[in-house]
Amino acid sequence: MNELSTRSSEQEIIQKILNGEMALFEVLIRRHNAILYKIARSYDFNHEEAKDLLQETHIAAYQNLKKFEARSSYKTWIAKIMVNKCLYKLNYGSSKYEISHNIIDENSQPMFSPKKRSTETDVLNKELSHILEKSLEKIPVHYRTVFILREVEGLSVAETAEMLNLTLVNVKVRLSRAKTLLQKELEKYYSKTQLYDFNLIYCDSVVKNVFDVIQNLEVRD
Repeated sequence: MNELSTRSSEQEIIQKILNGEMALFEVLIRRHNAILYKIARSYDFNHEEAKDLLQETHIAAYQNLKKFEARSSYKTWIAKIMVNKCLYKLNYGSSKYEISHNIIDENSQPMFSPKKRSTETDVLNKELSHILEKSLEKIPVHYRTVFILREVEGLSVAETAEMLNLTLVNVKVRLSRAKTLLQKELEKYYSKTQLYDFNLIYCDSVVKNVFDVIQNLEVRD
């Protein structure tokens, strides 16, 4: 599905949600959990904090869904909400950082699994993914976030610039700097899709928690 048809599909889903089919909001939650989670982790929030921010972002998006004007994609719109929440929490909220970032259950099924691989390949990819994640943690946040959005999520320069309120030139400069800071040998081996994997088990809990809140909002309204 190309970008235009995806946007058209999301517009139809959003309109149905606004018309009362609240259950369809789950589609939007699951579709964008992975990128929102990666954004939160790129700002140095630990796993539990990232989940909280995910839920807060989806709830805020639901509450303001009528304000979405489709000038950009829903992904860009909700990602900007997440970025703003991350920045607000960094400036005004309290954070309890994890000592270890090994938070993914190795026995659980990833949300996105391109194809089955041998056990040996799985182990190697996990090791390389862990090394890359640790390397990314050592570079400044403003470079790291651009790297994740452009190289991991595959967003365009324009989309990244809009999400982060940067110029196109700044996005390109930060991406170049991020790559320079990362060890060159890692670029030959890392698995982009495995970086900061957000597993299905976590996605399910986010969906449940978000719906618990928005259903209560419907009752109050």
